[in-house]
Amino acid sequence: MRILAVDFGRKRLGLALSDPTATVAGPLPAIQRKGEVWWSELLELIRMHGVSEIVVGLPRNMDGSYGPSAEICRKFAADLQQRSGLKPYMLDERLTSKAASNTLREGGLSERQQRGKLDSVAASLLLQVYLQRRGTSPPGEKPAP
Repeated sequence: MRILAVDFGRKRLGLALSDPTATVAGPLPAIQRKGEVWWSELLELIRMHGVSEIVVGLPRNMDGSYGPSAEICRKFAADLQQRSGLKPYMLDERLTSKAASNTLREGGLSERQQRGKLDSVAASLLLQVYLQRRGTSPPGEKPAP
């Protein structure tokens, strides 16, 4: 069983994939959102890895409210469900990009070097949270958001 996390952004999709035991998350190369070709790339990746669950980051404001970006991500998730047949699980992504940037900075990467990696590291952090919550959920249930 493989689980895919998507950090949906204006320019690219940050991606992370679980190991076959759905225990550990690892970043994948981001997909650039140019034209419509990115949909084909994403759906091929889902098929190629035998993804059975998808997690999509849901942006929230620090006060917990939802803004325009959340609606865009919900629409993406609905389109993804229609195209892939898998219902994405939406998970609060507050502070994942900040945590990812800190992680990359601690690894010695400048802000410029972080471009292209940041989104997938954020997706990896999002997926790891999901996997940890999933591990503590009763069998057959998804984790609480």
